[in-house]
Amino acid sequence: MRFLVDENLPADVADVLRRDDHDVLNISESNHRGASDQELWRLGASEGRIVVTRDLDFPLPEIPRPPGLILLRVPGTFTRSRIRDIVSDFVDSVAFGQVEGAITVVSPGRVRRRPFS
Repeated sequence: MRFLVDENLPADVADVLRRDDHDVLNISESNHRGASDQELWRLGASEGRIVVTRDLDFPLPEIPRPPGLILLRVPGTFTRSRIRDIVSDFVDSVAFGQVEGAITVVSPGRVRRRPFS
């Protein structure tokens, strides 16, 4: 699968996804650093990448949409390693076809999904 990892997440998140041979665009390692949420939303849509972020301000109703959105909801006090572990547990337990066409909220010990409206 193809992912776009927002720069508000540690590089470890991209590394976890890459470990399973996913195609990952890590914004913090790209020339898209500092791009607006709307620009990243459009980039995810145009490149067919599922957006992975902690940001609640993405333009959800805007079309075209990326194939999915994974929203990490973790406390600001979580370390890089705790965030990595949550993402790793999620990756190990999910069938990625379930994240397409949906907003998937991942928090410690919990995953919720709802289809794009």
